[in-house]
Amino acid sequence: MAAFRINRTNDAVFKAVFAKHPQITLALINAFFEFQGTELIEDIEFIDREMDANEYEGKESRLDILGRTASGTKVNIEMQVNALAAMGERSVYYWARNYADLKRGEEYDQLNRTVAINILGFNLFDAEKYPDMHSCFGIYDVKTGCQLTDKLEIHFLELPKFKGKNVKEMNRMEKWAAYFSPSTPDEELAEIAASEAAIQEAMEVEDVFTKDEVAKRSYEKAEKFRRDQAAQIRYATEEGRQEGRKEGEEKGILGTIAVLKSLNWDKKTIALKLVEVFGLDDKAANGYVDANW
Repeated sequence: MAAFRINRTNDAVFKAVFAKHPQITLALINAFFEFQGTELIEDIEFIDREMDANEYEGKESRLDILGRTASGTKVNIEMQVNALAAMGERSVYYWARNYADLKRGEEYDQLNRTVAINILGFNLFDAEKYPDMHSCFGIYDVKTGCQLTDKLEIHFLELPKFKGKNVKEMNRMEKWAAYFSPSTPDEELAEIAASEAAIQEAMEVEDVFTKDEVAKRSYEKAEKFRRDQAAQIRYATEEGRQEGRKEGEEKGILGTIAVLKSLNWDKKTIALKLVEVFGLDDKAANGYVDANW
């Protein structure tokens, strides 16, 4: 086991464990399929379209892994730790890009099942209304619940909603959530690993990773990026509050928008931050963002 408490949502760690070890990735995918009651897969081939952990573009601190099974099913796994207001739309967009791959002369019925798995370090859905950490979306008739197609499947695993329980009572999905969650005690994680071979293997990969100086530098670079970004966001919002108190709320709002724009935040996320920091209603917040974009 690693000599320090490793952050498993770190891009470099995620890449080292999942982008290079198909059997571990397969076990993670099947935990979602098993939980959903869909057919398990026995093999996966990675498609070379992953984001390198050294590439950071503003809020895009994430790793994207795409694989294809022998039956043609495509599975995209994304680790996203930074809150994005448009995460749902974003996931549908990338799902659609992966799904729409007909070649000349092929028919629509030859399109393959495409699955998106999003592991989130934030709550996408209101925790009081939707307390379950796992959700799975498809296309259904809003009146009857009739499913239009079984080829669209988008999963979200919201790690902050994970609640620890007796390891013997955990299903595979909960064990993987415990693996990723920073709140899981080391003793409990060891017990989970003893009961789930793929998690044990993942932790052994981590152990090798932490002894590799080059790999550790990638890890530290990713951690520094996140810390620096978090510090910039705290500074921007606190400066906005202070400016608002001293020179009028509007100046603080405009300063906050400018800093968050420089961090490549999208409009919706900035508007949500204005609501949180300045107590604006949604209409006013969006008006400020649109006027200063």
